[in-house]
Amino acid sequence: MTITTRHLFATAGLVLACQGPASAQEVFKCSVGGKTVYQSAPCPGQGKSLEIKPGPSEEEVQAAKAEADARKAKLPGTVAPARAPQPMAAGHAIGKTVDCAKLNKQRGDAYGRRNAGIRGSTSPNVDRSMEVMNARDDINRIEAQMASAGCAPT
Repeated sequence: MTITTRHLFATAGLVLACQGPASAQEVFKCSVGGKTVYQSAPCPGQGKSLEIKPGPSEEEVQAAKAEADARKAKLPGTVAPARAPQPMAAGHAIGKTVDCAKLNKQRGDAYGRRNAGIRGSTSPNVDRSMEVMNARDDINRIEAQMASAGCAPT
């Protein structure tokens, strides 16, 4: 039985594949035909060995994040962490009573304007995107008021 070059390379490839990952590998920078190439074997008669250092450990990353957060908190003009919203009595905003039925009516009207704008914009040469966008803004504003007042949508 003869060993061919193909068998030799296949065997060498299997041996290299079975080796575990090295913690520090050497990389060689070579110039081949005027182009720079990087390889794991030394360059024939030329090249430099480059040392690739491992990145920071998980502990170092966490320590750096904690230090950055501490520095950020000391900067002037930084915003304090948000507080949890305080519960309000249902149907009441600060100092005034909210009419949930009126808000639900406004919400329904805004949805009607939005839907009419969407239907109308399907006609050729009609652009109602601003009308739809304004109605969506109204819907969001009204629903935020309803949520803060404890009103349920109907």
